[in-house]
Amino acid sequence: MACNSYGMGGPGGPPMQGGFAPGGMMMVGGPPAGGLAPGGMVMMTAGPPVGHAGFSAPARSADVFVEVSPEMQPNFARGPNGVFVMDLPPIRVRLATNCVPPLPAEQGLAPFKPYEEFFVEMPEVSRVIFDPARGMPPNFTVTAQARKRGAVLEAPSNITMNAQLKANSPYGSLLLEDLQVANGMKQKIGESRLDYRLQVEGQLSVNPGAGNFGANRLEVDLLLSFTCSLQTGVDNFL
Repeated sequence: MACNSYGMGGPGGPPMQGGFAPGGMMMVGGPPAGGLAPGGMVMMTAGPPVGHAGFSAPARSADVFVEVSPEMQPNFARGPNGVFVMDLPPIRVRLATNCVPPLPAEQGLAPFKPYEEFFVEMPEVSRVIFDPARGMPPNFTVTAQARKRGAVLEAPSNITMNAQLKANSPYGSLLLEDLQVANGMKQKIGESRLDYRLQVEGQLSVNPGAGNFGANRLEVDLLLSFTCSLQTGVDNFL
């Protein structure tokens, strides 16, 4: 019996104020208007620049690109009495942010962080027992969701942000091979396969004046949907 993995698809420091905290994402405000967009590019523009007390700061614009890259490593093994066991450790989510031109470093505002990461736990699927004899779980498929929201960066109120989001959705398969030995040679006679996917959807939004000293805060709302299914008795000759 052997276990193989294939088909997997697809930067830290202390959290900034209002940003991502270790072990999860700091919640900020409510969800943005509208639903979440599928992984890909999402265009968003902040409102008009707001003048500071006593004068109107010159309007500027900045292009912000945010990429979400989850990493997961489920484990797949045989258990007692013919069952199969899938374990899903916490999912590491990396957030990479690029801003052109770079935002000015203003005193009091949260410093710009090009890389952040946090972990997402899904207790419902941290361990799943597949029992072919009992037909459990139904259709040999399990799903779970987690929603996270947090601050990406703060920008002075005179800067209009044109933000794009790319959300990567990793997937893959794990195999347990059934082997027999004949004449000193090993031959695969079948296999059991666990297919899994993490679908990531997200949306960016600007929360005007929510940052330090009235700065605009760029926030991201993420929905992570995990699905895995078991196929047993796959014949080597099919």
